[in-house]
Amino acid sequence: MRLRGGLMLGGVFVVGLAAGSLTQPLSRAFGDNAPSDSTYQQLSLFGDILSQIKQNYVIDPPTDKLIYNAANGMLSGLDPHSSYMNAQQYSDMQVQTSGQFGGLGLEVTEASGLLKVITPIDGTPGQKAGIKPGDIIVEIDGHATEGLSLDDAVSKMRGAPGTQITLTLKRNGVNTPVHVTLTREIIKIDDVKSKLLTSTAGPVGYIRLDSFDENADAHIRAAVKSLNKQAHGPIHGYILDLRDNPGGLLDQAVAVSDDFVTSGEIVSTHGRHSEDDQAWYAQGNDITNGAPIVVLTNSGTASAAEIVTAALQQNRRALVLGTKTFGKGSVQTIIPIDNEGALRLTTALYFTPSGKSIQDYGVTPNVTVADSATPEDSFAQLRETDLLHAFTNPTQQKAASLPPPLPLPPVAASIPSKPPANWPKFDPTKPATDFQLQMALKLIADMKPASTTTAAN
Repeated sequence: MRLRGGLMLGGVFVVGLAAGSLTQPLSRAFGDNAPSDSTYQQLSLFGDILSQIKQNYVIDPPTDKLIYNAANGMLSGLDPHSSYMNAQQYSDMQVQTSGQFGGLGLEVTEASGLLKVITPIDGTPGQKAGIKPGDIIVEIDGHATEGLSLDDAVSKMRGAPGTQITLTLKRNGVNTPVHVTLTREIIKIDDVKSKLLTSTAGPVGYIRLDSFDENADAHIRAAVKSLNKQAHGPIHGYILDLRDNPGGLLDQAVAVSDDFVTSGEIVSTHGRHSEDDQAWYAQGNDITNGAPIVVLTNSGTASAAEIVTAALQQNRRALVLGTKTFGKGSVQTIIPIDNEGALRLTTALYFTPSGKSIQDYGVTPNVTVADSATPEDSFAQLRETDLLHAFTNPTQQKAASLPPPLPLPPVAASIPSKPPANWPKFDPTKPATDFQLQMALKLIADMKPASTTTAAN
């Protein structure tokens, strides 16, 4: 079966009361394998339930709503990332991956029935209002979010630019509800931000990538070109900041990895049908000319961002500094349904150059550095393995030992695992307050240009 649709890194069957109306959809679904009597029996059960709801529920619910809820229940019961999008939601997703959409600028996920903020996008109403990663959205305009599907919650938060919305938040360490009123804006995702920093070894190019939309690769290349112009001379190294990057398009993850890796495997995908398995390899073009690279990660580094992190780390192209990543190792295919929206269906798992899946486990940094001097809140550090119906790692064990990583420079031994108690409060406008970034500058200053040795496939 060759799947055709967009690969992401996040028709509904026709129900009739007579079994005969199901014959065509079932034959398409099962192909050469005829559905068993138990399958027809279960579908008959579904039809009976639908009939009872339509006849006896306290109000007459719209049939399209019942089918939508049933489809999403069927998909969400498989894994946290599969879902059905109606036509409007599919359109919204297409707009979002284009890099511009209307709303608040919040990346959110559903965890145990709760709506959790992964990260606010820089420069958006959510970020300006002080919404933080880990915040739980408990109400939207006074209506509880408990039990609300992720797609429905996102739809409620989107709206016409200039209109207001009030969110009620549960925040770690705050005992009272936090009420935030925001004004919706057209969200233009400035997915790449860059600046030239200084280190004891010379200029360092800092590049922050917020998400993997369809412009990620082009914007990374433009950032490197701009930084080189600003430096008016050699740049010692680059820091690629993937903290709180929730992922996005697989092809962009491959392209961004290829910007830095000269040879070796970047990623492979393996699914139910072997003919759909694929592997991607570097094409020999390093836009930084072998300059040292440090990748910054945390628990919000997910999916496509983990592909890039693992590709650079395992191909001995970069050292990773920060905390363990999210651990999302599944690939979603967008399958349009004629005039009825689309499925977001998990169709494969991705595997890193080591040949192992990082599903559930994530990428472990070469140098572990927390961003806080206080113990991290366990709920705020939610990872893939904590999500309902998450896949277990297909190997049932942690990945085997990889080829030797890049050797750590001597300065790594002096880098503490967390900031001292007197470290200043983090201010995103002041790089000097970002402890992980400052430790990355310290590490990269002691690193040498990359060798051409790559990890074994």
